[in-house]
Amino acid sequence: MKVRILSIDGGGIRGVIPAVILDYIEKGLQRRAGNPNVTLADYFDLIAGTSTGGILACCYLLPPLPDQERHSRYFAHEAVDLYTNYGKIIFDRKFLRFGITREKYPVAGLDKALKTYMGDVTLAQSRKNCLVTAYDITERKAVFFTSPQARRHDMRDYLLRDVARATSAAPTFFELASIRSVGGAASHLIDGGVYAGNPTMCAIVEANKTVFETCANPGITDLYVVSAGTGKDKIKYDHNKAKNWGAMGWARPMLDILLSASAEVVDYQIQQLFKIAGCSHCYARLEPDLGKANPEMDDASDENIQNLKDTAMHYIKENVEMLDEIVEKIRDKNEE
Repeated sequence: MKVRILSIDGGGIRGVIPAVILDYIEKGLQRRAGNPNVTLADYFDLIAGTSTGGILACCYLLPPLPDQERHSRYFAHEAVDLYTNYGKIIFDRKFLRFGITREKYPVAGLDKALKTYMGDVTLAQSRKNCLVTAYDITERKAVFFTSPQARRHDMRDYLLRDVARATSAAPTFFELASIRSVGGAASHLIDGGVYAGNPTMCAIVEANKTVFETCANPGITDLYVVSAGTGKDKIKYDHNKAKNWGAMGWARPMLDILLSASAEVVDYQIQQLFKIAGCSHCYARLEPDLGKANPEMDDASDENIQNLKDTAMHYIKENVEMLDEIVEKIRDKNEE
């Protein structure tokens, strides 16, 4: 049996798109298993995410509460509800800050949402292996929050809500995350999207270092990978304006460009790796066009959230056969 990886890109409120598509996949798994309580974490051996994708990864990996029959704390559709219920609190336009010396939004709304959804669960308690990205600005290094390391060392174990806070601390949007591990190690972190807007390659490397129940240190031919994007960004920048931009003019567009460009490059690289290995069918990239949705990562208006949902539903409608094939490929063959 192949090791199955789910990887989810960064993209702010655009996380609605992969959340809706993954809800469709989870419901397909439930139908085929004949069990309404199964969740994505039952079928993926490693779940990875950056920024909004990191928040989704943490939600999918939460163990159930004692009184829950479901296998995870949240079904995928409840992760969609996070954006619907808290999007306008996280990106609260009433507290929108203008100016060049402060981040755009206070973190109170984001902190409230993460604490409400994740409580005091730690990384070590996550249901399956995970990888969530961030960047340490004091040590100047990439940080990978992984559950195997958390289980071995309390200095590498963190509250999942702190992991989610760190991976989504997008520069210019939110202040950096200053967090402490269970063992007391302090870190000062920003959004992992600064180097891994698409964390799929990071997830493949992490899988190669991991001993799974079905396979130890899997190579490319031992993997089945589903990589979920947050929508192809069609926004174009006027070169006549851009040529006169200074540091502040480039600040917001650069974040957008970094996320889009890194996602495209990683997708290309992985396609080539699987092609060379002769197993192109073992890699699926889910990346709809944004359609009518606003590409801005902080537009949490009711209209835009609905447009993001519509984008995802249109993609599902146009790709039913492909998505149903993914469901079949990630099913546990022991069910049969």
